[in-house]
Amino acid sequence: MNEEIDDILKGSFDLHVHAGPDASQERRLDAMDTAREAYQAEMSGFVLKSHEYPTAPLAQALNRMYPGLSVAGSVALNRSAGGLNPDAVSVSAGLGARVVWMPTFDADFYLRSQGRGPGIRLTDDSERLVREVVDILDIMAEHDMVLASGHVSPVEAIALFEAAKERGVRRIIATHPAGIATDEEQRKMASLGAYLEYTFLACMPSVARTTVDELVAAVRSFGVGRCVVTTDFGQWMNPPAAEGMRMAIASLLRVGMTTDEVSTLVKANPLELIGDVPAS
Repeated sequence: MNEEIDDILKGSFDLHVHAGPDASQERRLDAMDTAREAYQAEMSGFVLKSHEYPTAPLAQALNRMYPGLSVAGSVALNRSAGGLNPDAVSVSAGLGARVVWMPTFDADFYLRSQGRGPGIRLTDDSERLVREVVDILDIMAEHDMVLASGHVSPVEAIALFEAAKERGVRRIIATHPAGIATDEEQRKMASLGAYLEYTFLACMPSVARTTVDELVAAVRSFGVGRCVVTTDFGQWMNPPAAEGMRMAIASLLRVGMTTDEVSTLVKANPLELIGDVPAS
């Protein structure tokens, strides 16, 4: 079984990884050590995510340090990046970033769920996307970037995905919608071309939002071909992200998923989504 797990881990791609430096929370490893762990595990690569700053320059440096590993840069459109800021997206695209997250910790939906707010909304009072979002989608389409919904509401995410499809954005991720969006909303997201993200972090004791069996049931319900499994690791209490991916693979196999199903979730679908990552 260990050999089977290692075979799937090799070449896998984690679409959701956190690392230091981080201004707001402690991370298990810095970006260099996180990349080294992935390189030693012979992973294909990962997306380096920060809630606070664009990571494309750091990703470029890591790709030069670890030849053959593809670290994809990204930008999250929180207040530290200027919010719904087309200029931040344009600059990140020019630096080779692959992923744009809509607001995460500054999203209005997320903040209000924490009893705080207001935050950044994608839509106006008439539930229409604000102009800045449309401009951002046009930049993303031009550079063939990956759109991730972040922590916005399911209603906002669906409006976002509808506009993204209309404006030529081909690569779309519904950011960990389980427990937030209804099954009907998730099916709508998938019908618009989005891949539904399931994070292994949700199965960890620090979060305990779901079980592996429940994750597998959801993935099979929506279809392995429309889902991805990521770690969302980087927290101080969890293993390194590369080990988290190995744990995820092992856990999925343990509850009865086939090697082909698991490979699709952590390798084929993520690689299809991310496309070509600039080497330097």
